[in-house]
Amino acid sequence: MLEDTEWLSDFAFFTDLLCHMNKLNVKMQGKNQFIDDIWAHLKAFKLKLNLFAGQLAKNDLSHFSRLNSIPSVNEEKLKNYEDGLKKLHFEFERRFQYFSAIQTEMDIFIMSFNVNCETVRSDLQLELIKLQSNNNLKQSFLNMPKLEFYK
Repeated sequence: MLEDTEWLSDFAFFTDLLCHMNKLNVKMQGKNQFIDDIWAHLKAFKLKLNLFAGQLAKNDLSHFSRLNSIPSVNEEKLKNYEDGLKKLHFEFERRFQYFSAIQTEMDIFIMSFNVNCETVRSDLQLELIKLQSNNNLKQSFLNMPKLEFYK
């Protein structure tokens, strides 16, 4: 197997991809994360998947060091890897679509002082106006971690 360049390129691609996915996994397991931190990690990873697919289409292996070490990777293989990354991106979109659906609600907590009150649910508008009008709370929001602020 170690002499089969087709198998080696597959192995290298998957180990590179797993390395990127492991970094995401570690970031998402950190303590004291607010929902926007997790969502930011997921959005960034989806953008990375698009970047990787586009780069593979141009034979750019800069983010796949193990794959780049294989002498001559078959262009058909690169196309398969590109397609696989696109499918993985689609799966991330599908599995985390709920986050996109509740983006406005998350923005209330993530950027409380920048949200337009008219864009939120009517049962939250008056409370949001009250919050945004309080300069002491605004200063606290800017100066402390969100988890501490909301405690």
